[in-house]
Amino acid sequence: MLQTKMNREALGRLNTVLNRFTDSNVKVRQDRKTEALNSWQPIVEEIVDYVKERDNYGRFARLQIFPTGSYYERSKVGEPDEFDLMLVVDNLELDGDPYGEEENDGMSEPPPGFTRVMIDRGEEVLWQRESCANAQGMLNASRVKSVFARLVRDAIMIRELRFERNVNVISQGPAVTLKITNMNGREYSVDLTLAIRDKSWPDDAEEWRTRPRNGWPNPQLVQEIWRDGCHLVAKQPKGGNIPDREKGFLWRFSFSAAEKKLFLQGGHGEASSCRKQVLRILKALKEELNLHPLKSYHLKTMLLYECEVNPRPSQWSFDRLSERFMGLLQRLESCLQQANCPHYFIKHLNLLETISHQRCSELARMVQQIRLRPEQVLNGLIGQAN
Repeated sequence: MLQTKMNREALGRLNTVLNRFTDSNVKVRQDRKTEALNSWQPIVEEIVDYVKERDNYGRFARLQIFPTGSYYERSKVGEPDEFDLMLVVDNLELDGDPYGEEENDGMSEPPPGFTRVMIDRGEEVLWQRESCANAQGMLNASRVKSVFARLVRDAIMIRELRFERNVNVISQGPAVTLKITNMNGREYSVDLTLAIRDKSWPDDAEEWRTRPRNGWPNPQLVQEIWRDGCHLVAKQPKGGNIPDREKGFLWRFSFSAAEKKLFLQGGHGEASSCRKQVLRILKALKEELNLHPLKSYHLKTMLLYECEVNPRPSQWSFDRLSERFMGLLQRLESCLQQANCPHYFIKHLNLLETISHQRCSELARMVQQIRLRPEQVLNGLIGQAN
């Protein structure tokens, strides 16, 4: 990996600048957090209640809201205007392999990170309504999401006058997105992602369970995450050679619950840890320097790898913020140069696969400029914010 040599004095100066950048460009205002939650939370709860009541076949009768994303991992940057909620379909909880090897549907092998779901015999009739499952009882992720999106739109149309604010629905990617504008004209984006809990641990992620470690995450937490399994969300893979007729039946593995545990219980969750701060700084730089199409998830993934490389709590103390910041920049630059960012749980899955090599090279050069003169870049952005 690339190395940047900085003496103790330079690291101390950078620490000071990083803290100033956090105060001026990163922190979320408490009053805006309260306003945001009051603006969207009652609406979402009412919509979810409507969906649970109005699905004529009771398929969504046991929806449970599971908060995910940066706000709930306490790594949100700037305005609190984007929120992620996973809606777990509790009555579809899977106790074993979501798709047994003995099942033969005539379809090709799911790509890494994806699976298919076969409904238990006797329950498939319920899901075959509105083509949510095929004749064999295989669950169609696209159709399930489409039915859910329709019920959300119905809820908004029927109860619109009661909301006393503007609510629009967008259905793209794995989520149904609500755009909510409050009485002060502020817009909030709330992603509702349907999910199925899978109590088993996917074979694709077996390497994570047995990965050699130096103490992070601790063995007890690894076992707890493994025992809890993961979730499946309705997201189709991009590209590939999968026939269109098969894509709708694919469910993507989601490790949101595991990531949330790692962030809140991973062993660096002490009050003296700079882990969340360094992630928030990088996310702010991504936005302010237009490092797109990099996503926050890329940065979070690299942070998790850095936590494994630096397993001791003392390595994440606030007086070592600059060291961890430079380490993350080096990892980011290296991944972009190789156009490869391994998924944290499914290591053979490349999160940069959909970004062109040319754009990865451009981003690597941009990150290199930050790494070579971090104080100058940060001070410039602080000046713009003030």
